[in-house]
Amino acid sequence: MLDAGTHGPAARGSAPDRGRPLTAAYRAALEHSVMRATLPSLLVALVVSLGTAFAPALASAQAPQDRVAFGGDVYVGPGEVVADAVSFGGNVTVEGTVRGDAVAFGGDVVRQGGTVEGEIVTMGGFSRTEPAPFATPETPETPETPTPPAASRHADGPLDDAIGWVKSTARSAVAHVLLFLLGLLFLGVSRERLAALQVTMIKDSLRTAGWGLLGYVGAAVTLVLLCVTIIGIPVALVGALALPVLTYLGLAAAATVIGAALPIAQLKGREIAQLGAGVLILFVASIVPFIGGIATAVAACLGFGALLRTRLSERPPVDLPGGPLGDAGAAPAAS
Repeated sequence: MLDAGTHGPAARGSAPDRGRPLTAAYRAALEHSVMRATLPSLLVALVVSLGTAFAPALASAQAPQDRVAFGGDVYVGPGEVVADAVSFGGNVTVEGTVRGDAVAFGGDVVRQGGTVEGEIVTMGGFSRTEPAPFATPETPETPETPTPPAASRHADGPLDDAIGWVKSTARSAVAHVLLFLLGLLFLGVSRERLAALQVTMIKDSLRTAGWGLLGYVGAAVTLVLLCVTIIGIPVALVGALALPVLTYLGLAAAATVIGAALPIAQLKGREIAQLGAGVLILFVASIVPFIGGIATAVAACLGFGALLRTRLSERPPVDLPGGPLGDAGAAPAAS
């Protein structure tokens, strides 16, 4: 029994000794086969994961992008495809394809053979459709016949210039009618605030115009910086919508001052007539090339500067030369 017990452990101990090399070799072979079977699967999974991660980026890179301009025109050329076309202070001309909306603030939306699949929106402008411009062939079939070029030169002659001038004048007339109506609303809703603006423009016109110019520059820079971030884009859109409204308010106040400054006895004490006369002068100035643009810009800076200095309060600022008037309603423009 003792020998059996002695040999039993020895026998049991010899079996692992003989089995260790076999077990290690088997384990090594098993690990090698697992690696050979798993490595291709890992590579396939890695490729699929990378494809899934970069697919949205590649799709967005290939998708049509928005085309936005501040203070300029937006042009979608033939064969081009964009998502939305938006211009603040300019025209949107479409000769290609706009998948979304075409929007112009203070300008026109012109379709010249192009397609707008969404909506066409204009504020302070018009939407019109024009024939697609003719492309000049590189190798004309009949170079010896100069009739088409002559016809083209005739079509772009004084008659077209006159038609373009009439259209521009009509757009300016509509804009100034809206300005007059806004001035009437301003007179009826907040006469005291309008009087404060008048006092500010009359007593310190140069400084107020400088405020307006700096205000426009600051607003343009701020809008551009806001568009850099996604969070700032909605704020920039609100600001871009508010800026034309504030400009029109300032122009309406400037029109009342211009009308009151006219040496016409029939205008004295008649605020609506003063507003109408000032708007009429601004309209006439707007249709004069170059000079009209300068006059309108000066009036806009003067009105916008008054808005900034008074902050649309009912009293003029305290830093006016000679101090503010005791009663804003006693402004010379409203007398």
